Amino acid sequence: MKNIIWLASYPKSGNTLIRLFLSCYLFSKNGTLEDFNLIRNIILFNHFDIFNKIENICNKDEFVKNPEKISNYWIKAQESLYKNHPKEIFILKTHNANIVYNNNPFTNERYTKRFIYIVRDPRSVLISSKYHYNLDNYEIAMEHILSDKRLTYVNKNILPEFLLSWRSHYISWRKFYREYPNLGLIIKFEDLIAQPEKMFLKILNFIQKKSYTKIDKNKFNNSLRSVQFNNLQNIEKTQGFDEKRGQAKYFFRKGIVDEWKKEVPGNILKVVEKEFNQEMKELGYL
Repeated sequence: MKNIIWLASYPKSGNTLIRLFLSCYLFSKNGTLEDFNLIRNIILFNHFDIFNKIENICNKDEFVKNPEKISNYWIKAQESLYKNHPKEIFILKTHNANIVYNNNPFTNERYTKRFIYIVRDPRSVLISSKYHYNLDNYEIAMEHILSDKRLTYVNKNILPEFLLSWRSHYISWRKFYREYPNLGLIIKFEDLIAQPEKMFLKILNFIQKKSYTKIDKNKFNNSLRSVQFNNLQNIEKTQGFDEKRGQAKYFFRKGIVDEWKKEVPGNILKVVEKEFNQEMKELGYL
């Protein structure tokens, strides 16, 4: 029943970068990104099209009134994917914390073939979140990543996700990794930027089982070039990107490391570093 590969992350941590690379390598002829339609091969788990296959699911409006109800259907949606497509492997994007809510687990080892968790320095997440969501200041951005009550809401056909705080999100997937280390891979966004060839090769080998699948070097290199930030920015400027928030100028803004050193006020940094001290030290951010 294991037919799901999760690409999981807290928002603004590099999930889209990995999705685009895998889309180029796995779903194109030569690894070249012509437009962003290619990314649609990697599905959003919380899209209503996945959940509406569940028998007796409540009306979508009910999720607007009570977004927490989504937890009742997490496992049912995964069961439905296997029932309807038992021989197909799905690569699914999620920003959901891997939690148990009202006795409902988000996922489990029964349906998870593999998972990749992308983590990013929370000080950098602050900056990307502020611009992406058009927040007024860093105080509001900080409140978001500190809050264990953070939950998204229905947006068109996109159903709610439990985001929680940066720490709780990371801990939830780290726990899953420690329980099932053979199923998981934890990747730091900063390593993707510093060593893209090494890290994307690691991701690809992890997904494909390198002992069974030979890497197409030419296609791999084309995929690497395709996801360079300047190329992604150029495509977005000419064609747009439908995952960009309406208020933000661009989705692919900078994609750099340590921008927070000159950008985020010192008092905000102190709070974040204090609240997430243990996890940031564990990850080498402090």
